[in-house]
Amino acid sequence: MKEMKPSIRDMPGVERAAKCALPIIFTSLDHPEYPGIRGTCTALRFGEASVFVTAAHVLAHNDDRTTVEVALGFRGEPLRCRIGKVLKPRPAKEQFEAVCDFAVMLPASPPAFVEGDSAPYELVRVAKMDAAPNESVFGVFGYPRASSDRNVIDYSARTLTFGLHVAIGTYDGPSTLNGHHMLDLSTEEIGGPSGFSGGPVFRLRFESETWIPTFAGIVTTGGPTRIHFIDNAFLGGFLLKEVFRRPR
Repeated sequence: MKEMKPSIRDMPGVERAAKCALPIIFTSLDHPEYPGIRGTCTALRFGEASVFVTAAHVLAHNDDRTTVEVALGFRGEPLRCRIGKVLKPRPAKEQFEAVCDFAVMLPASPPAFVEGDSAPYELVRVAKMDAAPNESVFGVFGYPRASSDRNVIDYSARTLTFGLHVAIGTYDGPSTLNGHHMLDLSTEEIGGPSGFSGGPVFRLRFESETWIPTFAGIVTTGGPTRIHFIDNAFLGGFLLKEVFRRPR
């Protein structure tokens, strides 16, 4: 049976989960007065450790002269967390390149999340994508780059403005990209999906008179009416093996 598409206003639990979607700030050491915004990341926690995950291509053009930071607070000058190290999986074969399009950003120091603005998602409740029926409800979260009234930098005033966007759609089955799934979902109203890469994807289920989010993966690519995202099984497997269970 086809599930109805809810409004974010009807989903307080989803609003709380959305705090794990955070913007990434890039600053060249050669031009520190001109920071840039590109892409979204997802804050995840397992036990006492918190990391940030994004699509690998979001970080593709950085060099060792670029500082990468995650915005944690949005009242006045944004509170930032500097990234100390980036881990990327290596595809064993060419057909696995798509599912390896993610990067794990390790903070240089424990993130000081700001209540009401940012919070990591606890990797306890995750979606079982092999059990998700077509047309089940999903939501994606990100910081769109094409919107003229949000996620902009005013260099003359030296201010950064951020605005999170949620797009709700339905599941459209496994993707042709290895380890990915597809969503029938529109981002046309905010100029397309640019900026959503790395943002979290949640399956939304109506249980006990409320909408319950379960983490499904992160956005990697898409168009105005379709999104592709990496299955949390691949992402979670890498995190448990290479990040959360090894000395940091």
